[in-house]
Amino acid sequence: MSIVLGDRYTVDLFKLMGFDGRAFTDAKELYEYILKNINIYNVFFISSNFAKQLRKELDELRLRNTNKIFVEIPSVLENMEKEVNYLQLVRQILGG
Repeated sequence: MSIVLGDRYTVDLFKLMGFDGRAFTDAKELYEYILKNINIYNVFFISSNFAKQLRKELDELRLRNTNKIFVEIPSVLENMEKEVNYLQLVRQILGG
C-alpha cells in the first residue's frame, strides 16, 4: 500500500492518478504522520519540497525500516518551469 505526502498541488495530482494522498503545510506534521502510519504503508512518496527539509529524518527511517520505501518525488510547486512525466516516474519506481 502506498501514499503520497506533500504539498496539496502534488498530492492532488497523484490523487487524480488514483493514489491515496495527504497534503501538509508543515514538514514536521508530515514526519509525524509517517511515524504514526509506518506500519500501514509500504511505500511513501514524499514531495521534494518537504523531503529536502526532512533529509536526515528520512535517511534514519530508511535505515530503521528496510522493508519500507521512501521516495522523493518532484514537487509540482518546484517544477513549474519544466515538464515532469509523473506517471512515467511512478511506473519506473513501482516497476509497472
